[in-house]
Amino acid sequence: MMKTKPYTYTGTGSAIADYHKPKTELQNIIRGNKSASKNWGLFDKNNKQHRTILSQLRQLQWVTASEKWGEIPDINRLSEFLKSDKSPVNKPLNDMTPQELSKMISCFDSVITKHFK
Repeated sequence: MMKTKPYTYTGTGSAIADYHKPKTELQNIIRGNKSASKNWGLFDKNNKQHRTILSQLRQLQWVTASEKWGEIPDINRLSEFLKSDKSPVNKPLNDMTPQELSKMISCFDSVITKHFK
């Protein structure tokens, strides 16, 4: 059972609308807003190449704390990396072809090798 922190609603408008606001924000992330703030690090848990990249993020220690799962790969940092000029493929992870994902895997392999040398 998750512990929740109660808070007193002090805004204007409906308290129920405020309660449902996080759910609509999550739906916007999942649906993928066509804006610059879209998270490019969202992955498919059934895709073996995506799981390999998540494993590489753990090896690089690109992790963040989670109350439920402990340490998890930092998807936001991955998203920022994919959007940067340092990334070999500037696309969201879910839009990449298997060849592009292979490029990303080899890129992270070389970063891991250089990081721990």
